[in-house]
Amino acid sequence: MPTPPPPRDGHRRVLSAVLAVVCALGTAGCATTMKPPSWPWSRRGADAERKVAGELGEDADSSIISSEYTAPETASGWDWFKGDNVKRRWKKMVGRGPNEPVARRALAEADGLFTQRKYAEAIPKYKQSIDRWPDSVIEEDALWQLAECWFFTDKYPKAEDCYDELVKKYANTRYLDRIAQRQFVIAQYWIALDEKNNYWTIVPNVIDRSRPLFDTRGRALKAYDHVRINDPRGSLADDSIVAQANAHFLERQWIDADYFYTLLRNEYPESDFLLQAHLLGLQAKLRAYQGAGYEGGVLDEAEVLADQTLVQFPDQLVSDDQERVLGVRAEIAAQQAMRHWNRAEFYAKGNHFTSARIYYALIARDRPQTLLAARARERLGEIAGKEDVSDNPFPTLTAFLNPDSLKEAELDAMAESATVIAREDNSGANPPLR
Repeated sequence: MPTPPPPRDGHRRVLSAVLAVVCALGTAGCATTMKPPSWPWSRRGADAERKVAGELGEDADSSIISSEYTAPETASGWDWFKGDNVKRRWKKMVGRGPNEPVARRALAEADGLFTQRKYAEAIPKYKQSIDRWPDSVIEEDALWQLAECWFFTDKYPKAEDCYDELVKKYANTRYLDRIAQRQFVIAQYWIALDEKNNYWTIVPNVIDRSRPLFDTRGRALKAYDHVRINDPRGSLADDSIVAQANAHFLERQWIDADYFYTLLRNEYPESDFLLQAHLLGLQAKLRAYQGAGYEGGVLDEAEVLADQTLVQFPDQLVSDDQERVLGVRAEIAAQQAMRHWNRAEFYAKGNHFTSARIYYALIARDRPQTLLAARARERLGEIAGKEDVSDNPFPTLTAFLNPDSLKEAELDAMAESATVIAREDNSGANPPLR
């Protein structure tokens, strides 16, 4: 039997045949060209490249997802019926899904119109850019530019809403300081309009697009709130607070004005409006007090604030302001004495002389400069040594049926008097309770 050729000779024959075919094709000048192979990761070939370049039109989804884009999670359960999810599915169904090239092109076209001051024509382009590439730097820039278009076309309600939407979605946006300036100017404009025309809150505005549909003054105060809340350490934060406080002060809304003056004193101790917040806040507290028959906490706060103003601003207070603060301080002392006097007279008429003596003594000791101090000392002399009369018409029956009631009433009276004395204690051993 003949010996078979070695395997190496067989491989050489196959390689020689392949080379011969290739050479024949090359020398024959065949027009056939070799196509590149279809790689496994190339799913749609040239269509994908054309779509990335934006050649397939605006209604096509982008085949390349930017690193800043986060695909929304698939909704399940009742979330499937939410408005945002329904809108997202509808846009995807009609081919209006996220597309970065389309969004960039729309933003560039809108910026070109913006530089030409064609703000009305740029608005739909910015909206298209926001719609086609959400949750991105493109959307952030488009939102700012859209708000600017509303601002420069004098549609301030839409501009203010757009500024606020931008800050809510991008809390650390690089436009934060400029947004605060725009919102502050809008609020000033609305407040000035309301002071001039006295708009009714419930009457709709259907003519002037530069102010809100309802409640121009309320929207202005809300815009001031946005300046402070969105940028609490910005240069206009304290300006917005004092503007709100002054607006409430002019409208005689003393409690609201007092709140914002207090907020400025507590949160912005280095503000240029600090002295103003003390002086006007003192007036607001004093005017918010409604009399001896009502709660007197605001009067106690006014007393502390008056002392603090005199101590903290000895060099900044002019003579007129200092005299005014001293006059307010004397008026507060007189009102405090009147509160004690009314309560002492109430107890004295009911023959509860122990409680009456406490309040007469408080007037004589803590308010000696008032006119009621001398009368309080006279009343102390008149009721000296008198014993309290029990309000219980049947003391024997009460002691038998409820023996602890008298002791509870006595303890309640002692607790009330101890609280009053502690509140008015200015000896220095313990700070007075406010």
